[in-house]
Amino acid sequence: MRPLTLYARSRGVPAALVCLVVVVLATWSVLHSPWTPLSATLTSLAAVLVSTAGLTGQDPELDSSTAVPWPAWRFGHLLVATLLAAVVVLLVQELGDERFDAAFVTRNAAGLAGLAGLAAAVAGARFAAAAPVTWWAVSAIVFPAQSVTGRVVTWPFGPSDDPVATWTAAVVFVTGMAAYSVRGGRR
Repeated sequence: MRPLTLYARSRGVPAALVCLVVVVLATWSVLHSPWTPLSATLTSLAAVLVSTAGLTGQDPELDSSTAVPWPAWRFGHLLVATLLAAVVVLLVQELGDERFDAAFVTRNAAGLAGLAGLAAAVAGARFAAAAPVTWWAVSAIVFPAQSVTGRVVTWPFGPSDDPVATWTAAVVFVTGMAAYSVRGGRR
């Protein structure tokens, strides 16, 4: 077998791909009328949670004993998971009359995936969902403010042309990618 196939199977990627499409279609079908920032970000969150489900292997000792360049594999895994989450949400929203632009969806997928990667590196892969879910829930509850702090907290709901929201998502994404690539899912 090829290394990419082995890696994907060890992380549950084939099942995650099927679940990704099903979950995004189901979430969109329930929430698309009307398609609001709340429903669009919740759909992006669901896509990220499914696509980042396999951030660590089933046998940490086996992973640590191989001579595989893990940082490159981890970087690629999280990057592809982020892209897939964004692309599936963008494609599924085309089924309806209302759409959010690619910048909005991509920013949210990237930021939420970065949070998942950061949580996996800090707390362990089984807790990777905690950070994006918590940030999304807090930002959904907090009243959007015009202050910089308010815009940082509520970045998933900010307009796609808001530089504070974009920079916040970018910093979270880069931090999460770096932490997960270097450290991997903590045991």
